[in-house]
Amino acid sequence: MHVHADWVILEPVDEQFRPVLAGEPSATVLLTNLANHIQPVIRYDLGDSVLTSPERCPCGSRLPAIEVIGRTNEVLSFATAGGDIVDLLPLPLVTLAEGAPGVRAVQLVQDGPSALTVRLEVMPRFAPTEVWADIEGRLRSHLAAHHLGTVTLALAAEPPQRISGSGKLRQVISHPSSTG
Repeated sequence: MHVHADWVILEPVDEQFRPVLAGEPSATVLLTNLANHIQPVIRYDLGDSVLTSPERCPCGSRLPAIEVIGRTNEVLSFATAGGDIVDLLPLPLVTLAEGAPGVRAVQLVQDGPSALTVRLEVMPRFAPTEVWADIEGRLRSHLAAHHLGTVTLALAAEPPQRISGSGKLRQVISHPSSTG
């Protein structure tokens, strides 16, 4: 893909929002829109990992070339009862949880090799206990289908935590020290 540098500034950065070198995958990318003067977007965290080409694009374009690696949501790794490790992609888990009626926002946090906490924000007029019961059932079915029936699910007391500054919500979080 080419970055139309006359319209946007794309900043591939690491976890501490420091620039990464061309040829190194970024943790995320910051976008500044140069074309919208009415409502500017400045250093918006897209949450995508990109790889900037250190070379000129083979097509001959002089625009910077990037490869989009994808979202930086974390893959969760859980241990089965037999000790095997099963990796679960974040999108199906989030889709299941968000599919429950009444969910305004959800955040899945892996707290250990077999523990998952759900931070939940429920829409008005919905009973939080009923929304949680629906989400818990959906997630338990998915986990069981992957031989992960021993994973414990818990509802967090706190709502989903947004990234300070950007206000974006990381829907899946894995604490590396907890996953062994």
